[in-house]
Amino acid sequence: MGKLFDRFMTGLSAGWLRFCYATSKVTQEGSPELLYGEEGFAVSFWHGDSYCYFPQLQHRGDIIITTVDKRGNVVEMLGRKFGFDPYRLPDESVPDVSLVSLRRMLADTKGKHICFSMDGPLGPYHVPQRFFLTLTFLAKKRVLPVSIQVKRKIRLKRRWDKYMIPLPFSRMTFTVHPPLEVHKKDFDTLPETIRLIMDGEPRLR
Repeated sequence: MGKLFDRFMTGLSAGWLRFCYATSKVTQEGSPELLYGEEGFAVSFWHGDSYCYFPQLQHRGDIIITTVDKRGNVVEMLGRKFGFDPYRLPDESVPDVSLVSLRRMLADTKGKHICFSMDGPLGPYHVPQRFFLTLTFLAKKRVLPVSIQVKRKIRLKRRWDKYMIPLPFSRMTFTVHPPLEVHKKDFDTLPETIRLIMDGEPRLR
């Protein structure tokens, strides 16, 4: 029953996304040419906005990171429908992430993007996770932050990530920000830099 439900949700999600894209005005700002060049980046977006991202780089064969938890089942299947190569990792709170497994995956990413939700899979909301900086560092890639704005949408405000479902006949804007180098010495300060870039405003304290 679980697999049947996941397949149903995957088909429904893919169809809805395609319908939204077909009926909406989709624009790209900033440096979108970087998404389609020869360099592979660590493409980062917020978990709550990730649903909108799949059609943007479809059929390139880029890697998309999701959790090995059952929460990642639909993400994996949806990624395959749009031509991504899903790679599943334990939640950051689980200590058995294999560096050998990671290095094996990363060895085949030259020219490919590694796409992930910077604050996933469990939050906190809009707080870039150190694990993804480590992954980006190991992959020898630069972070390419992408902000997503959708005019007509539904926000699931009770979820930690304020998950966004786009509505048709809308306007979607993808802003591709300048890439950032990742160095170990910046691991403590880079998350806030990335958040400020992606959110475009300081966090209220």
